[in-house]
Amino acid sequence: MGRPKLSLSVGEKSLGSIALEAAIQSQLDLIVIVTQEEDPPAWIPSPFFSPPYRDRWVLQPCKESIQGQSASLKCGLNVAQQFQSEAIMIILADQPLITVKMINHIIRLYQTRKEKYIASCYRGVPRPPVLFDSEMFPDLYQIQGDEGARRILRKDPDRGLKIEYKHGKSFLDIDTPSEYQSLCEFC
Repeated sequence: MGRPKLSLSVGEKSLGSIALEAAIQSQLDLIVIVTQEEDPPAWIPSPFFSPPYRDRWVLQPCKESIQGQSASLKCGLNVAQQFQSEAIMIILADQPLITVKMINHIIRLYQTRKEKYIASCYRGVPRPPVLFDSEMFPDLYQIQGDEGARRILRKDPDRGLKIEYKHGKSFLDIDTPSEYQSLCEFC
């Protein structure tokens, strides 16, 4: 994008704050916000720094993030393990159309089925949000470079549950100026 995309305006909100707000309003116990070490959290709305919102999240700058997605994933995973988390859910801050309903649906499925993972899918392709049971943490630590958790889902398709969504707009990932423009027109 050539600039800090999480601070980009989408209506009266910042791009990054939209997914964060959905996570905060969901049934997640704790949100770990993994950022590049040099990125300021200016995109986080000021009310989120006060109770009760501030009690729901921790900021984790990741100095290794330059090494790619896997390093950021591991930084968040380290924090989750410090809190002895039963599971983690990966949500991307540049996916502003992820909803509280989607997040809570995945959590409820996990609570009732105890799958090793529960992945959102569109046209058969797994996409965040994805929930991983703690039994999968060692597999997540094996990911290298600029690779996300999708490799694990492809490698072990029968270890978990995939939820197929009919509308791809929920998974809009803002990585280019044209995607950002599309989002602004949509909102």
